[in-house]
Amino acid sequence: MTDLAAPIVRGRSLPDWPANRPLRAWQREALDALADHDGDAFLASATPAAGKTTFGLRVAWEMLRSGRVSRVVVAGPTTHICRQWAADAARYGIDLEPNRPNAEGPEPRDRHGIAVTYQTIAAGPKVHAQSVRRRRTLLIADEPHHMGEHAAWGRNALEAFGDAEFKLLLSGTPFRSDNEAIPWVEYDDEGLSRANYVYGYSQALVDEVCRPITFLPYDGEMEWRSDGKLRRATFDVALPAAEAARRLRTALDAHGDWMGEVLRDADARLSQVRADGHPDAGGLVIASDQEHARAIAARLEGIAGETPEIVMSDEPEASARIAAFSASSRRWIVSVLMVSEGVDIPRLRVGVYATAARTELFFRQVVGRFIRRTPTPEPQRQMSYLLLPADARLKALAFAIEEERRHALDLSPRELGDEVALDEPAEPERKPKGEGFEALSSSGAMLDGEILSETTLQLFSLDEPKPNPALAAFAVPGAVGGPPAPSPAAAPARDGSAHEGMHETAFATRERLRERRSQLVAQLARRTGEPHREIHARINRRTGARSVGSATLEQLEKGNQLLERELSR
Repeated sequence: MTDLAAPIVRGRSLPDWPANRPLRAWQREALDALADHDGDAFLASATPAAGKTTFGLRVAWEMLRSGRVSRVVVAGPTTHICRQWAADAARYGIDLEPNRPNAEGPEPRDRHGIAVTYQTIAAGPKVHAQSVRRRRTLLIADEPHHMGEHAAWGRNALEAFGDAEFKLLLSGTPFRSDNEAIPWVEYDDEGLSRANYVYGYSQALVDEVCRPITFLPYDGEMEWRSDGKLRRATFDVALPAAEAARRLRTALDAHGDWMGEVLRDADARLSQVRADGHPDAGGLVIASDQEHARAIAARLEGIAGETPEIVMSDEPEASARIAAFSASSRRWIVSVLMVSEGVDIPRLRVGVYATAARTELFFRQVVGRFIRRTPTPEPQRQMSYLLLPADARLKALAFAIEEERRHALDLSPRELGDEVALDEPAEPERKPKGEGFEALSSSGAMLDGEILSETTLQLFSLDEPKPNPALAAFAVPGAVGGPPAPSPAAAPARDGSAHEGMHETAFATRERLRERRSQLVAQLARRTGEPHREIHARINRRTGARSVGSATLEQLEKGNQLLERELSR
């Protein structure tokens, strides 16, 4: 058995783990399971919002402290998530550089590692393999199923990190790889992944780690034209797969009556949640594409009386906008995929599922955005709501999550009726082929009954349980009897990250100094006529840096001081 927290400290020292961030019970169990694990790879599957990032960073902290590794690499699906990991790591004194380009080579030794996307790794596996050979490395693979989406990504990840000291894989959703095996993951005979530790949604509900969620499916009558024929149907009519997809797209038309009714109900629901003890609660609409998102945002602005935030895919300024929205009290954010996976906005309480994507993986990722607990309001007032089309596939996915919640409540299961079975192959999410398709109209939406009705399923007792002194050391921040937790809407740092509080992280400081460096070089070049490249090279020689990208914090500060002196003459 490996002692992850051995007292010997080697390399760059780390501060003690913050006393106000005790581990949850499942995180401690997972650490014990990892310590008893004999291999060099470990897959932990924890429901979204359970705290898998904190678990991963605790493993990194202990391995760095013990000297088992001297470097940490976080691999994530998007640049925003990589930046979020770096911001979270800074809470524990772990300095990760987010989204370091391959062209800059290995990071300097004044930081603990990097956080980069799977795409970046795939584009330069030899660069990462070189860094692994130089320093014992812990790889943390966030949502590793992305390595199975592209064969090259998996092969290149193996090339880059095959020699890493340890590989920690963290999954927030159940997944399978039907085409390419995911590196370092074990599979059963049916192709399902085998996790070394599992913490499911039902367990998280019982532990009051996650919020419960109510699904509100909306029906209505849709009319569309396809293959030269006029068609009309509600969601309870059985249709061929292609026409069912067109019916769904008709309902999701941003200009139709169905969408208008759902958006009005969603905004009214958000107002109710805010009045019921969560005044800064927010809402999220998952749109189909950029044009769809803009049209929905424009319509929602007229309903809510406030301009929604719009986040498109993985654009450069998305991180700052998401962080600013998370730290604010604005009502709505509209997103295309960007906020569906791994993005932390704890105050989200109401959602609108306005995309035609119907895979279980994507649906659960969306649900995960709404079930993160906050210190307030009290537990029995933390229900979240997701409004969605009454499409049979989507309702089946919602029923599956309902069954997990029913299991948590120890209630007897009920029949699901004639809904689509979850093992039915997912229908294509792309636009169906045909001789033309046109969404004509959609009627005002009709509520198709509540799934997980908060009036019939009571998750929390109205009587607060008395704290158990024996469990004080394992108390969850913000839970009854536990230590107070920081506000989820902490003031953003200079780089716009709500996770960093009022303190600027080391990576944000480096970014600020690099930006200042560029400004100073430009000023000096205008004054003297010396090319930018020559100025940079001269300053790098004087500071001992190989390049600006490889400069340490101290070298960046010294370089800027030299430039300021030259400009002051």
